[in-house]
Amino acid sequence: MKKILICHLDDRNHKKIKDLANLFSEFSLNKNRLLIEIKYLQKLSIYKVIRKFNLEENKLLQKIHDGFDQNEFKKFKKIEKKTNHDIKALETYLRRILVKTSLKDVENFVHFCLSSEDINNIAYGLMLKENREKYFIPRINKIIEELKKLSKKSLNSPMLSLTHGQPASPTVFGKEVAVFIYRIMDELKVFSKLPIQGKLNGSVGNYNSFMLNFPRTNWQNFSQEFISDFGLEPNLYTTQILPYDSWSRYFDSVKRMNNIFLGLVVDFWWYTSFFYLKLQVIDDEVGSSAMPHKVNPIDLEAAEGNLGYSNSTLEFLSNKLQKSRMQRDLSDSTVRRNVGLTLSYSYFAYDSILRALGRLEPNSEVMSQKLDENWQVLAEAVQNILRKENIEGDYDLVKQISRGKTFNSEEFMVLINSMDIPEIIKDRLRGLTPNEYLGLAKEITLRII
Repeated sequence: MKKILICHLDDRNHKKIKDLANLFSEFSLNKNRLLIEIKYLQKLSIYKVIRKFNLEENKLLQKIHDGFDQNEFKKFKKIEKKTNHDIKALETYLRRILVKTSLKDVENFVHFCLSSEDINNIAYGLMLKENREKYFIPRINKIIEELKKLSKKSLNSPMLSLTHGQPASPTVFGKEVAVFIYRIMDELKVFSKLPIQGKLNGSVGNYNSFMLNFPRTNWQNFSQEFISDFGLEPNLYTTQILPYDSWSRYFDSVKRMNNIFLGLVVDFWWYTSFFYLKLQVIDDEVGSSAMPHKVNPIDLEAAEGNLGYSNSTLEFLSNKLQKSRMQRDLSDSTVRRNVGLTLSYSYFAYDSILRALGRLEPNSEVMSQKLDENWQVLAEAVQNILRKENIEGDYDLVKQISRGKTFNSEEFMVLINSMDIPEIIKDRLRGLTPNEYLGLAKEITLRII
């Protein structure tokens, strides 16, 4: 019987986030936990807390991890049903294997002196690290690549800008895209360099049991090396749990990235509404069950919705996980199980953005037409030329003839001719056009892309 699924990311849209589903799955979490338990045992051997392992024994331990497949996972879950504790079940699973090997004399050192959190925080840290390196950064770079293509394609597309929703000085569509590219790249630099911390120091962070049993071992050095071996940043100063400060920074960076993407998709939605962007027509698709003519920006809208949803849960995770009662309470445990789901909504949104970009084309003709209908946006240029030439009352003069008005090229020329200013200045003003009043827009764009 097919499972009844509660979330569309597990059903309708699963194929779009299947990589993250695999990464953050219960199976993947426990395979990471198993790896950490095995590496811990090997580190105990290296530090001479237990006897030295030979080459074959190290290969055996690697084989145990590599061989942890769905069948082995089922064996582990069967144990967990009895223990009602996943880490204890994993310890039991590993010890049952080792007791049948040459490592049976050290099987009692599996999970020795550790708390569950010594395993869990590293396991989740590895998933966050892999998510960033293998999925988020490549996907965001792909979006940047597609935006650069769009920006280059529209480098010579002058456009009427809107500030406060009203006509403003001309710009170039490619430059407006490039601004988003720069912002995304800027945040991506921050995100890619954020350390993800890990800890291994026992039940309340003091190495109590470690020092009781092996007081001559440098456990802080052990911890630092062990965490670093996983590519995480060691935190030696904790309670029972790893303070989630590095996680919060990670989530906050993703949220900032998402906010940039939200600005982009909302602006692009408006540009499609103005017909500055053309939507590709797919013959077999349906835009509306009632209106056959419709071609809707559904991918932009999907991205907007999922970015917003993801951000709300990223905000919750960032705030919630930084707080813990005394040395530890368990409320973080159930919350962090939603990390994969939260990040999957972002990843799904990134997929929607890529789909949208693949269906959008700049409509330079409409942009130029709209700009040609709004010559009043040259008011800024006119008043600054008058100011440079020291014409008295420059601003008020232009304000009086232009504020709240819309006029075309012919009407603009009539207004210039009616102004009480020297003819040589009028000649310069007559040479102005919205399509050429672009400042350094193109140069700025080229510096970014």
